[in-house]
Amino acid sequence: MAGFMHQLLKISLLCLLSLNPAYAQLGNQTGSGNIFDNAPLRTGTLQSVMPADSAFALDVYVESTSNIVLNWQIEPGYYLYRKSLGIDSDNTALGTPLIPEGIQTHDEFFGDVEVYYGQLLIRIPYDPEQIGDSITLNLDYQGCAEERYCYPVQNRSITLEIL
Repeated sequence: MAGFMHQLLKISLLCLLSLNPAYAQLGNQTGSGNIFDNAPLRTGTLQSVMPADSAFALDVYVESTSNIVLNWQIEPGYYLYRKSLGIDSDNTALGTPLIPEGIQTHDEFFGDVEVYYGQLLIRIPYDPEQIGDSITLNLDYQGCAEERYCYPVQNRSITLEIL
């Protein structure tokens, strides 16, 4: 058993050493030595993209006695995917979210998709008799910086007081 473990350790070490030239070459692309400076999904560097919360600024509020609004302000050069939108709550007083039609486009990674530029405003109707004093919304969304980087899916849990 000790001989097997010794052989496994040698093989693992050889594999790690063989990756070193590839790592060095990748690090030299930006001069920083940091492999994460090069986004494998898009050309360009991660240094040139905004944090997700800035690129897709989300404001959630109660609009009236029967609507909750999700309002994303999307920076120029960025977009959100329709297919990645997720809106969930345990509160049964919520109706079906009213999601506007987006723009049909072809994405190099996801193929034909529907996206939103500039702003995405979603209204969620609710029954004021059943909503209660507060509600928690669990939101998922994903977007990209054009030609540079696709963000991982963003997850937000937001609690609103209903007055």
